[in-house]
Order: sequence, then structure tokens, then C-alpha cells
Amino acid sequence: MDIIAYGVANKAAKDEKNTRNNILGTGVTGAYPHAKDRIDALEAGIQNAVAKANELIINDAINIMKANAKLNVVAKTIRYKHQNMIFEDFLDASGIDAGKSSSYTLDTTNGLVKASGSGSYTIVTTQELADVVPEKAILVVEENESPTIAGTYSISRDDGVTWETISPESLFYFTAKSPQDKKLRLKAVLPANAQLLNYGLTWS
Repeated sequence: MDIIAYGVANKAAKDEKNTRNNILGTGVTGAYPHAKDRIDALEAGIQNAVAKANELIINDAINIMKANAKLNVVAKTIRYKHQNMIFEDFLDASGIDAGKSSSYTLDTTNGLVKASGSGSYTIVTTQELADVVPEKAILVVEENESPTIAGTYSISRDDGVTWETISPESLFYFTAKSPQDKKLRLKAVLPANAQLLNYGLTWS
């Protein structure tokens, strides 16, 4: 009986050693008193790694889309021989005049602006001081409703005192209505279901 018991115990010890070292890895007893605790910790670590990888993939996708949008504005600048360009990707709040804008929420993680409630919202940009008095411009916008444009857009060259309607993707000429000034601003009014992803303005 003693010999049989020893043989069984010896085999069990070898199986335990194989499980610990080859399947679970060394240190299974370390901070985890049971194999289940160690496995749960490993699964949690894997989930965290997957979540981080997904976050990086989403960030890369957003950056690629923003880069493509910026290249589109650059192409417009070259095509119409304009000398100036601005591009807003909404990855920070620097381009929005918060005091003149209303009813909006800025999502800097995804680079977009959306309504803060159930009604329309207004975005007014910070002032852009041009080198010379702007005479013509092209506005390029991207909304979540694209290619349909849900928002209405206005441009001012006298710091928001006088506004003129500007249609995206169309060559715009300032009229005599606008004073001869160099202080450019844009204004966007969008319905609650529309999100503004980015915009670019090129002028001369």
C-alpha cells in the first residue's frame, strides 16, 4: 500500500509541476494563491491591452481622416492660387470663440463639435488676422451628414460685425457690404443632428 501511494503521489507531483511551469508559468503561487485568480488577472490584462489597441486604432483613423481633409483644403488653395489657409480639426478648443458661440459641445477626443441640447447650435471662430484685405475665399467643411451640408455658414472680414453668407465648396467674393478690413471670422449654425468634423478656409 505504501508503494502504491508513493507512486500515485509522485505522479501527482509531476503533473502539478508540469501544470505550474509549462501551462501556468513560473510564479503561479506568487501574488495569486489560486490558479483561478492568476487566470482572471491574465484575462483582465488582455482586456486592457485590447482596449488600448482599439483606442490607438481609433486615434490613428481620426488622424488619417483629418489629414485627408487638410490635403483637400491645400488642393483648393493651389487650384485657386490663394495665398492663405487655415484648417480647424477640433482636436483642441483654440479655434472656437467660446464667448460668441452657444449650445455646443466640443469633443476633442474624436475631433468634432455637436449640439449640447436638442436645438441648433452656433460656432464662431476666433479672429484670424489676414496680411491684406481678403477679396475672395473658399470654405471647405465636413459634417457627419456629408455629402449633404446641413449647416449654414457665414464669413466676416470686420471681426464679426458684418456677416455674409458663404456656401461651402464655392468660390466666394466679398461685396461692398463688407468694410475693407483684415479680421476674418467664420460662423456656423447647425441643427442638433449635425456634427461639424472640420473646416478649412482659403483666401486671397
